[in-house]
Amino acid sequence: MGNYIKWTEEEFKAYLCIYAAESNFEYHIEEKKLIESKFSPETINKIKEETDDLNDYQRSHIIVDYVRSKDYSQEQIEKMLAEMKVVYLSDGNFDKYEQSIYNMLKKIMKK
Repeated sequence: MGNYIKWTEEEFKAYLCIYAAESNFEYHIEEKKLIESKFSPETINKIKEETDDLNDYQRSHIIVDYVRSKDYSQEQIEKMLAEMKVVYLSDGNFDKYEQSIYNMLKKIMKK
């Protein structure tokens, strides 16, 4: 864990979408298709290889560290959160657990 600071913004956005899709422990086909339509297979594979073995704390820590290291504006953060919400909604069910994770992300990502 640590190479993530060197990720491109595109790789970080892919990570956010994958994080959203996997946050309720159910990676639905609609979520997978959406992510595959937005990012290259190489990017997806790279992110998954670097993060699949991490626990929830480590995964959320990546988000906090990356956002802080890049000094994003609140507007940029809002756009990233909106992209994540699209992933959450792609399977037609934004369940309570996903909503809870999304609200936590809004808090940890805000400036």
